[in-house]
Amino acid sequence: MNLINIDEPTKQSDANICLGIDFGTTNSVCSIFIDNQFKYIVDSFGKKLIPTLILYESKNKFFGNETLEKKNFLKSIFSIKRNFIGDFDEIKYEDNEKNKVSSIDVSKDFFIYLKEQSEKFLNKKVFDCVITVPAYFDEKARSGIMRAAFMAGFRVRRLINEPTAAAFAYGLEQRKKGIYFVYDLGGGTFDVSLLKLSKGIFKVIATGGDPKLGGDDFDYLFAKNVLKEKLNLNFDKFPDEEKIKYLKLFKIIKEKLTDLEQVEEEIRVNTSNEKIIINTNDLNSSVENLIDKTINISASLLNEAETEIENVDGFILVGGSSRMKLISQKIKKNFDTKIFNDINPDLAVSKGAALQGYELLNGSENILLDVTPLSLGIETMGGLMEKIISRNSPIPAIKEQTFTTHENGQTALKIKVLQGERETSSNNRVLGEFILSNILPKPAGIPRIKVIFSLDADGILFVNAKDEETGVESDISLKTNENLDLSEMRSIVESSIVNAKNDIDQRMVIEAKIKAKSFLNEIESAKKDIELLCTKNDINNINDNINMLKKVLNSNNCDLINKHVETLNKSTEDFAQKRIEKNFSGIVGKEIKEIS
Repeated sequence: MNLINIDEPTKQSDANICLGIDFGTTNSVCSIFIDNQFKYIVDSFGKKLIPTLILYESKNKFFGNETLEKKNFLKSIFSIKRNFIGDFDEIKYEDNEKNKVSSIDVSKDFFIYLKEQSEKFLNKKVFDCVITVPAYFDEKARSGIMRAAFMAGFRVRRLINEPTAAAFAYGLEQRKKGIYFVYDLGGGTFDVSLLKLSKGIFKVIATGGDPKLGGDDFDYLFAKNVLKEKLNLNFDKFPDEEKIKYLKLFKIIKEKLTDLEQVEEEIRVNTSNEKIIINTNDLNSSVENLIDKTINISASLLNEAETEIENVDGFILVGGSSRMKLISQKIKKNFDTKIFNDINPDLAVSKGAALQGYELLNGSENILLDVTPLSLGIETMGGLMEKIISRNSPIPAIKEQTFTTHENGQTALKIKVLQGERETSSNNRVLGEFILSNILPKPAGIPRIKVIFSLDADGILFVNAKDEETGVESDISLKTNENLDLSEMRSIVESSIVNAKNDIDQRMVIEAKIKAKSFLNEIESAKKDIELLCTKNDINNINDNINMLKKVLNSNNCDLINKHVETLNKSTEDFAQKRIEKNFSGIVGKEIKEIS
């Protein structure tokens, strides 16, 4: 068992400084707001961008830009952040002392390096930090990032979504107001956020993206297509070690083509070197389908947020991969809106984290409001989900709704808490359940049960159920994103879109059956009055309609069920009127105190 060494602040440290860390898939950036000015951390090589590379070699560890100085830098560990999507505790690497280590261990070493470089630049100890993460990172992935940073000696004050951090920096720096769309294409993930910036308030309206789409995927397709078209090589048949070398090479070529129209590269093929010309058309044709996918995701988010592009003040481009000219061209063509690229897409995220860190430790009038990625609600009669806090609601959030019983004399109610976007509980995720007992036994529909959902900024959900008449209550606290895989989170949203029509149809059938059964129960409870007040023909007519309704309840025809409910309702109208007259005649001439 490894012991974790935790340093405490000393006189050399500043208790009110907080590092902003953009722990990126391709590059990492650290920054800080100190002495009333903002600074980017510059490493020992004089660079702000620190490649997220780790090289374990002959009892030595090399990180960032220093790995690029080594002859075998192509053997370095890269894109470590992507491993947090899956099992980051899996032992899959070997460190400089030949120990088998996990992605957490490797990331810990990299965070230690970032801490050392920051302290060397600032000439003082640093403990507090705010770390940025992709908007679609779930609780498990976020906890993994926090563990690695904690093991490196950091105190993580907050994790902040990357597009939110970028907009936070942009809004504070430019004093912008309005609605902005943040398009964040990094090395490993694609995040989109719609934010409203106003004086002192940064509100996230909606978030989306794809946790498995980023610059690494561009590199793969770029390498595969160029090698096939220019050298007739099948990339997928290369051994893993060769694939990694080509991916790193084509990542460098891709970055060169950001500023150049073409480059000449020498590529090793078998035992000889081949010189080839690679241009921007080669790059664009390789990755255009992926760029189109990001455009579709962006359009879907606007549609989901019910926001017209005319009301969006512009797109803020974030992430190194967003530098591609084709991306700007596609955005202009599809959205016809202003593109803001006057901030460095590689640096903006870290800056937002540093500014947020400073405000956390020193106080501020600014407010940052994020959103919940999935809807939260409870199961109601018939196995339906009633959404209480909808997807993309600002958090923290408190919502309440009143429910009732569906059976006569019911004294207990099971509250099943659900998460998801589908209409039925069986297609959603059960977070937990609890029982509200000691409800006064009354006719169905009379008790009033108030259910309150309270969701905090860390994803903790508190659910309280209370009988409004007796004050009896029960509650539960739940982690909304615990053990929820990133791809599962996205598939939840996608499945709700694909199955929307079927789900609504199913819900309508269930609700029609509930309404019909409730009506039948009402008539059954009034059976004695029907026999007393109605003629024989009316009774026969009512019974015939009851039997017809019971028969169609076995079908899934919503319209047919509702039609027979209406027919039965009309056949009981005379009885209902006679019953009212009977009850009214029984209270005529009495004083109020006699009635009560």
